[in-house]
Amino acid sequence: MPKSCEAVYCTNHNFKRGEKLSFYKFPSRKKSPERRDKWLNAVQKLTKTGGRWSPGKHAVLCSKHFVTGAPVLQQNHPDYIPSIFPHKPNSTTKGLKNLKRFQRKEKLSKRLPFSHPQDVDEVPDPAPLEDEVMQPPEAEQTDGACQQNSMSTEESYKLKIQKLEEELLAVKQERNKCREECSKLQEDCQKYQEESDNLKEQLEGHCLSSKIVQGDDKKCRFFTGLPLSVYVKTFEHLKKFVPHATTKDSLSYEDQFFFTLVRLRLDLSFEFLAYQTGVAESTIRGYFWLWIDMIFYKLDFMLRWPSRESVVATLPSAFKVKFPRLTCIVDCFEIFMEQPKNLHARAQVYSNYKKHTTVKVFIACTPLGAVCYLSPAWGGRVSDVELVRRSGFIDPHLHEPGDQILADRGFLLHDDFATVCSAELITPAFTRGKSQLSAWDVEKSRGMSSIRIHVERVIGLIKNRYTILQNTLPVSMVKSRKGEADDDDLSSIDRLLQVCGILVNLGGSIVIKD
Repeated sequence: MPKSCEAVYCTNHNFKRGEKLSFYKFPSRKKSPERRDKWLNAVQKLTKTGGRWSPGKHAVLCSKHFVTGAPVLQQNHPDYIPSIFPHKPNSTTKGLKNLKRFQRKEKLSKRLPFSHPQDVDEVPDPAPLEDEVMQPPEAEQTDGACQQNSMSTEESYKLKIQKLEEELLAVKQERNKCREECSKLQEDCQKYQEESDNLKEQLEGHCLSSKIVQGDDKKCRFFTGLPLSVYVKTFEHLKKFVPHATTKDSLSYEDQFFFTLVRLRLDLSFEFLAYQTGVAESTIRGYFWLWIDMIFYKLDFMLRWPSRESVVATLPSAFKVKFPRLTCIVDCFEIFMEQPKNLHARAQVYSNYKKHTTVKVFIACTPLGAVCYLSPAWGGRVSDVELVRRSGFIDPHLHEPGDQILADRGFLLHDDFATVCSAELITPAFTRGKSQLSAWDVEKSRGMSSIRIHVERVIGLIKNRYTILQNTLPVSMVKSRKGEADDDDLSSIDRLLQVCGILVNLGGSIVIKD
């Protein structure tokens, strides 16, 4: 009869060649219900609906999940329940340590004359035998014979008492030696435990994990791009919405969040992060997109279109003189991506300006330098004008009559904004049809460029702070991922850009408000 191991991620079966395996049934529900529950808790297998899995009559576990290769009925033995599983990191090492600890305890208990070292204090002193009533023999003897017999009996009892006292003294001496040995072993154990804790702290301080940024603002800014206080508060807010309770087994919530930001900040590959954490690459990839979606949905209020009142209240004084009704500064930027295999897709994403396959994004920032609008990503072939028209930015719900919008000279959308929103699009002057610009146009363009440069600083800040946008993105990070909500048409690159914009807004403004 074929047998397959029921452990998560275990593919062992009884037809496997080249390896000798044994298979053991789960404890009976009637005879050993407590041990059966402990086995199920150790396996941690769930049904398709997320409920607790219940083994069938022929469900088995292979010998690979036991330290000694087989279950043991002794309760304090490490193999009383299975402990080695693929989804639990370092479970093999922990199991061997538990087995060695158990063997040491067994060895120590055999060396001691008592079942427990503390029981040596409970040895009762032997009762004095001198007080016992000696019964003379019943046979009739003469007075001399009776007296001689009583003396010999008394001497024999004295010898027995002396022998017992000597044995008691030897037991007490052995007890004292055991006490001294136990105290010495406890001191050594405590000393080694302290050394182990110190080495563990030093190792954790040098390994890439969330603990490396605890209490260090400079390291936190380097690895995550956020100040330490913002990083801590952001994590505390997001961890309440983590949907999967089982993700703690392989990596803690804080490490998952930390490595997601490290991936964005330093563009470290999933393979490198998998080696650092000892977790499968597919698991790290899943954690990354889980937290990207978490930030995208739960912190979306950090990237919203501001109201006219908030813009006016935070408008820097340098802007009030030249553009008192300014609401935003707009521009487009491109990100390199891998060349798609499909020829039609390759033609859509090829940029003549960059001479490379790219995705183009339209961005708007407030006068204070906060990202307030990011369009969905388009292929690099699209023009800036077409991208703005298709992005939905020209909308009367976003702009009020009289609003001023700064843009580069390539955004020829003055009529569109004036017609739809009654807003004013301000761009630098052209030399088209003129030999040169007038002095007034030159001065106006210079003043405009000194303010419009802020959107380019914001774009540079996004790319420099989260370097994943500086390198060439794989096609898998650009297209939509399998398993996303059916009513959500945003692709992976759209979520990625929105998250980078949210994190940049969390990091503080690039424009100092005076």
